[in-house]
Amino acid sequence: MNAFSRSLRAMLAAAVLAVPAAGAAPRAVESFDVSTWPTLTQMRRPAAVVFTTTDCTHCPAVITHLAAEIQRLAFDGSLYVVVMDGEPDVATHPHYQVADRLFVFAGQGHRIRHTVDPGWRGMTPYVALLSPGHPIVWVLGRPSPDQLRAWTSGAAPAIGK
Repeated sequence: MNAFSRSLRAMLAAAVLAVPAAGAAPRAVESFDVSTWPTLTQMRRPAAVVFTTTDCTHCPAVITHLAAEIQRLAFDGSLYVVVMDGEPDVATHPHYQVADRLFVFAGQGHRIRHTVDPGWRGMTPYVALLSPGHPIVWVLGRPSPDQLRAWTSGAAPAIGK
């Protein structure tokens, strides 16, 4: 094998490894304000919404796990990530690229959090499992297998905080 072939193989391997596991990366970073949450809760497709911060050490694993479960189960649901302390380059963080949509808080954080869940004190990762026709299931941390199974089957998920 000549040097060109080795180089080409290395570039192709790097390109394959760079592709996010759950599909295409979000096209743009969207603003998340007090009007966004009511819109998301009225969508007709199930969605997992992960509220995170850039310094959250457990959030990347939760985001990656949810993306992998959606893909593994071939589930027709979406993964949305909401970064509460968004930076201009937030879309370049690899663990956010598995999301279908990427949002950053735009406005007063406490007002937005209160709109999302009045009892939420801003701890992350805070996950909302949205299923049309069912109550929102709130999870602080990684959803349990039972919660994910209920969410992906369309059943009323086990409620738990």
